[in-house]
Order: sequence, then structure tokens, then C-alpha cells
Amino acid sequence: MLVRTARRFAARVRDRIDGTLHQRRRKAALSALEELGPRSVLFLCLGNVCRSPYAERVLESLRPDGVSVDSAGFIKPGRPPADMAMEVACARGIEHSEHRSRVVSAADLQSFDVVFFFDRHNKARLMGAPGVRPDRAFWLGDLEPEYGGRRAILDPWGKPKPEFERVFDRIERCVAEVNRGLT
Repeated sequence: MLVRTARRFAARVRDRIDGTLHQRRRKAALSALEELGPRSVLFLCLGNVCRSPYAERVLESLRPDGVSVDSAGFIKPGRPPADMAMEVACARGIEHSEHRSRVVSAADLQSFDVVFFFDRHNKARLMGAPGVRPDRAFWLGDLEPEYGGRRAILDPWGKPKPEFERVFDRIERCVAEVNRGLT
């Protein structure tokens, strides 16, 4: 109980700090995107069945010509998107039932101009991976136009539909900003 209370307190403190720094981080991320002028974008989450494939498809629907977009994860290749992810995505006009999860490779991390991750666990795995270029790895949540209380875009896997809708709303807002940085 004491450990759980301490973790919750630490998370609240981290979220407040993130809120204070959000506009600075957002400006820095947008500036870096503009400077890099990426022609390839990789979205990276744990399982590549909820957040990253949705972000990939949203950017594909918005992207300028000549920009390649993909997604990957860290575990269990070959899985389709979660049923709830497909249901919520379909209601938003995003079809991705043919998607199958894949595991990120060192070649991916070398070849993509920028990589967007969703939470601190993704970041920890990413920064420990061979081939990562830290100057080209970004929190997707840093691009949120207005700070929403948390830097991370948490995994909705196994949660009810309203959580998927909330997460997908955030992904759409952030991906729209990624798209602005590509043009």
C-alpha cells in the first residue's frame, strides 16, 4: 500500500512538472521537426496493436506526398490490431484490419528520419535499442497543442471504448502537428 501511494504521488509530481515544461518541449519538438525535414516517420509503442498503427494510419491519411510512414513495437509480431482499436478507428474512417504487428529492428532505427514513442516505458526500451538516434526520437505527447494533464499517451489495450476514444483523440491532435512539421 505504501509503495503504491508513493508511486501515485511520484506520478502526480511528474505530471505537474511535465505540464510546466509542455510548451517549451512542444516548441522544441516542432522546431526539431522543421529543422530535420523528415521524409520518413516511425511510430513505436509496446505491442504495435493499438496506438502506433492508429497513428500510422492517421498520418498516412494526412501526409504530404513523398513521406513514408510505418509503425512497430517491441513484442510479439504478427498480431492484428485489438478489436476495440479497430472498432473505434473504423468509426473515425480509419481502416487498418489488415495490419499485423511487427517488432522494431536496428535497421528501422537507423533508416527512419524520426521516431515517435508514446510513454516512458517505450522510451526506456527505445533508448536501450541498438541503432537508436536519440536526437531523432520524440514523445508524441509533446506535440499536443494544449497540455492534457499527462505527457504520455497511455496504452488503452484491454480498456473500455471511452478510453480508446480518448487516446485516439490525443493521437489525432498530435499527429496533426507532426503533419504540420512535415510540410
